[in-house]
Amino acid sequence: MSEYRELFSDEAEHALLGAMLLDGELLDAITSEVSVADFHDLENAALFRAMTELHGAGSPVDPVTLHEFMPILPSGTVTLAYSGELARNTPSTANWKAYAKVVIERAVLRRLVDAADTVRELATENRPVAEIIASAQQAMADLRDLQTGEPDYKRMDEVVARNVDIIDCKFNGTLQSGLSTGLVDLDKLIRGLRKKTVTIVAGLPGSGKTTLGLQIAQHIACSGAGVGMVFSLEMPEEELGNRALASIGGIDLRKLDDGQLQDDDWPRLTSAVSKILDVPLFVCDKSGLTLARIRSIARQVQRAHGLDVVVIDYIGLIGSDGKSFNRTSELGKISTGIVNIAKELDVPVILLAQLNRNSTSRPGKKPIASDLRDSGQIEADAHCIILVHRDNDSEEGQNGVTELIMPKCRHAPVGSCLVQQQGQYARFVNFAGNREPSNEEVEMGRSFASQYRGRKNHE
Repeated sequence: MSEYRELFSDEAEHALLGAMLLDGELLDAITSEVSVADFHDLENAALFRAMTELHGAGSPVDPVTLHEFMPILPSGTVTLAYSGELARNTPSTANWKAYAKVVIERAVLRRLVDAADTVRELATENRPVAEIIASAQQAMADLRDLQTGEPDYKRMDEVVARNVDIIDCKFNGTLQSGLSTGLVDLDKLIRGLRKKTVTIVAGLPGSGKTTLGLQIAQHIACSGAGVGMVFSLEMPEEELGNRALASIGGIDLRKLDDGQLQDDDWPRLTSAVSKILDVPLFVCDKSGLTLARIRSIARQVQRAHGLDVVVIDYIGLIGSDGKSFNRTSELGKISTGIVNIAKELDVPVILLAQLNRNSTSRPGKKPIASDLRDSGQIEADAHCIILVHRDNDSEEGQNGVTELIMPKCRHAPVGSCLVQQQGQYARFVNFAGNREPSNEEVEMGRSFASQYRGRKNHE
């Protein structure tokens, strides 16, 4: 008969509880490592919970106080008799770490088995294989912190020492505060895209939020700063490809769509292709992706190529996991889940979102953070919010002048900046209002920019 490991150890659970009863000095150390859920036996779990609550209330923990607190255990056993027997039969309090290790390891094994059972049940249902794989990977991801062996806390001087090293590197120019967006004034505004953060880029339909999100990932990859991953739940990959060619090559997007290129367009197209060749920028245009599937694909990219930035277009199109019938509540959970993905993958996530049309009836028509559609949780979770605003009823807006409004940022003061949208090239460029227009701008017929020469950025 082959040997196998039991999924629980009554002996280890009994010995650990007995050690707690015999030596009250161990309570803090044990309760910081072991939880109620780690116990397999319901009697032991109930007793451990009672001991934890008593200790938390500042009361001594022994068979008598436990009996006063909870006279009867779930099975009907008298607490005094059960706890007294545990204390008498514990071989040694000195070995509590060994007992705790066994209890925790067996709990992890049970959770792994439960996760496998869940995947087995999914496999028997009529679901896409890719969705089953994503659920399995999600189940494993949920267990990733169970066996790290690291404490759940750190000394502040350790954190400060690491921060000083980072500050020194930034001072010496060997480390940037964050990834560049490729737009000078936007970089000054947000002070770089930071790891483990979620930046919301929101706007009305047609405002250019998709253009901005794609362009940032494209700039990071093409500049050699890192690896980009774009999830486009709305726009097909063919359109993403054409937008990249138009943006990089300065080619009219409409010509790429209909194939009517002029003689001078072909060298630009060739140049754009050469610039994007072998660039680590990846795209996924699958519709209805769930949060688990997005995490799964992002982790695949990270394992195979590394990963430095993720763009998701957009939150309203992320698929349901089928567990909620309230879309607002569901989007709130998705928003929080994306924050967890940013932390887990250690990358900045740019999450695109729709604005409702409240701003169009507001004086000045400028959007505010509460205009985010469907969920206030999105606003609460975001580390940074950028609202893309272009007033198409004004001459400036018709000419592409766009204001990027930042009503929230955890690492920079709120503010705004201007950028120039070049719709025909599916890109934004630095606003030319406070400088002489470049030859390229003159060539593109943007003489209106001279109206803003010497004018400061909007407040």
